[in-house]
Formats: sequence, structure tokens, C-alpha cells
Amino acid sequence: MRKSIARSTVALLAALALSQIAMAQGRGGRPLPPGFVAEGVPKMPNPPGPAPTRDLSGAWVGPQNFVVGPIPALTPAGEARFKLNHRYLGFDVGKNDPIPASNDPFITCDPLGFPRNLMAHAISQRGGVLFGSAPNRIIIAYEQQRVWREIWMDGRALPKQVDVKGAPESRYYGHSVGRWDGDHTLVIDTTGVDDRAWLYEEGYPRSSSALIQERYTRVDQYNIQFTVTVDDPKFYTKPFQFMKANLYWMKDQMFAETFCIPSEGIQYRDSITAPSGIKVLQ
Repeated sequence: MRKSIARSTVALLAALALSQIAMAQGRGGRPLPPGFVAEGVPKMPNPPGPAPTRDLSGAWVGPQNFVVGPIPALTPAGEARFKLNHRYLGFDVGKNDPIPASNDPFITCDPLGFPRNLMAHAISQRGGVLFGSAPNRIIIAYEQQRVWREIWMDGRALPKQVDVKGAPESRYYGHSVGRWDGDHTLVIDTTGVDDRAWLYEEGYPRSSSALIQERYTRVDQYNIQFTVTVDDPKFYTKPFQFMKANLYWMKDQMFAETFCIPSEGIQYRDSITAPSGIKVLQ
């Protein structure tokens, strides 16, 4: 069902507000309903059963217990790109203070890109992640924007470069290959990301030559732990752990449809945002 302008705008601004402060507020301060261990995370049988072998399939809620960075020093090229990005500060300024202009791509409903989409699945990190399969690949689908990724499991190599003659084009969600490390850890390597998208909400960039690795470890029947590392010598002075978090099994195995709808975003900008003093940089 198509969301109203108010509801889609709430989802948009919640995604933009995923700073450390906003995430902490989203996880606490509200009473939990009976049968839940955290916001959006239902209680499951305890102890859980063992993790199946080489199988992440199903719908999961998260990320939860979210940690970002620390982000290392930028190279001169990275610093120059970072200075061009002006994050959305609407949730961090005082009630009566003016809100600085922003050019966050998601304000106009541009794709979040990878790995930023791993952070902003839905309000308060109660979004959905769905692992499935197709011939020679694993499919990962996300509730936020109904985005899906192909993780090739057939042993192919990642492209050595993109956006040059004879090479593939860069993509917002990159080119990804995967492999199993033992029976319970899926390792995914991604490169060739479109560098128009941000690394995350603070405005940090990533280049199309960055190598981004995810490690998903299914520790038992109902829990996945994952980490994401970034190696981008063009923009950063050393490789770093970008984030780590947990995913939890969804009891009902269903998740909502959460979109940033461009026409409604424009309507919100023109009728509410602009009169309120929030400027969108071009």
C-alpha cells in the first residue's frame, strides 16, 4: 500500500537522522511491549537451536547493537570530497536554531548506495533484511527502498576497475562476490560502487575503487553477527572497520514496504521544509 506524504516523510527523515545520537534515542526511552527483548525484536525460544550449515536464508530485523567506526584520517583527495558534502543537521540543532543547508543525496530520494544502506533500513533500525537464493548467487533484499543485491557465489573475480573502456559501469550497490568461511560465516567482497553515494550520514565519501568486505556469522538459529570493513586508499589513510551490528530472526518473517517517494519528498520540501528554513543545496 502506498504511504501518505506524512508517513513517507517520517521514514525519509528517520533515515537521514542515523547519527550516533539519533540511533541511541531510537533504541531507548520507550517501554517494550510484552514478548520483546528490544525494540522490534521479539523473544525467541531460549536456548536457541544450532545454526544450520551455510544458510542465512530468511527474514531478519536490524541492525541492532550498532557501532560505527572510528573513521581514520582522510587523504587529501578524501578531504576535498568530504568538504563538498553537507550532512543533514535537522535532528542535532536547537529547537529555535536555523538548520544549515544540506546536500545529502537522500533528501531527494537518490539511492542510499552501499554500504550506507546497511545502516538505514527503517526507523530505529527495525528494518528488514531478507536472504534468499538464485542460481549461482545469494540475493539480499532490504525493506528500506525495496533494494536487492546479487552476491555471486560461482567463483568469479571482482572487476579490477570500472567506468573505463572494456570494464563494467560502477553501481550504487557495487559488484559483489561471496564465499563461505567455514560452515557459518558468509564473506562478501564488493567493489565498483558509484561514488556519488555517501559512505554514511556524516558525509564521508567512498571511491569506486574501494574494497568493502562484509562478514555475516550465524551464531545460532536466531542470531547473526556482522562486520563491515572498508579499504579505500584513494580517500582514507588506512583500512578500517566501518560498522558492526547484529541481526535477529523475524518471528513472522514479513517486513513492511518503506519508500522514499520522490514526488512526495519534493512536495514536503516545497510545502514544509522550505518555509521552515531548511535549504537543500544543489
